[in-house]
Amino acid sequence: MSLKYIASKAVEESAEIAIEKTLGIKNKDLKTVRAIAETGAAAGAAVSAATGLSVAATSGAGITSGLAAAGGVVGGGMAAAPGVLAAGPAYAGAKIMNETLFKDQLDLSQEERQARAAARTATNIGAAAGVAGAGAVTVAAGASGAAIMTTLAGIGGVVGGGAIAGTAIVAAAPVAAAAAIGYGIYKLFGGGK
Repeated sequence: MSLKYIASKAVEESAEIAIEKTLGIKNKDLKTVRAIAETGAAAGAAVSAATGLSVAATSGAGITSGLAAAGGVVGGGMAAAPGVLAAGPAYAGAKIMNETLFKDQLDLSQEERQARAAARTATNIGAAAGVAGAGAVTVAAGASGAAIMTTLAGIGGVVGGGAIAGTAIVAAAPVAAAAAIGYGIYKLFGGGK
């Protein structure tokens, strides 16, 4: 073991002890807090990507150009943009949850290990379904530029925004779907007892 590794572990353990004493968060709960923060960061990446790529200008033409460029990455044009924007954060969110909250550990009960295994599978399925859903919801009213912009503006209107907010919501939704489905399956299989 290198001195650098030992020093980094000592700093990490000191930080965990300080958090436990100051905030009353125990080490096992700290993993959950960390996973939630990292998953939130993945959702934030989706919002950032969606708004960054679609805000070439805040006009309808600028937004559609940004969406067409994002969807063009996979040859799908504007209709594929929300799915493209959601794919990276959905993958990252599922991976973070599976490697922290639902991580397999040999010292756990068999029931807990099985619940976590089921949750890992469900999280991955939830992320994939969320990405597919992001693409499908965008073209639900039609695949024309006007129909896509109307759909995104309607979704964004729920939070008082327009098409830009709608794009961000659609891009971030798969992370939420992965978390909800994974946790639901975890509890259904008896996890956390």
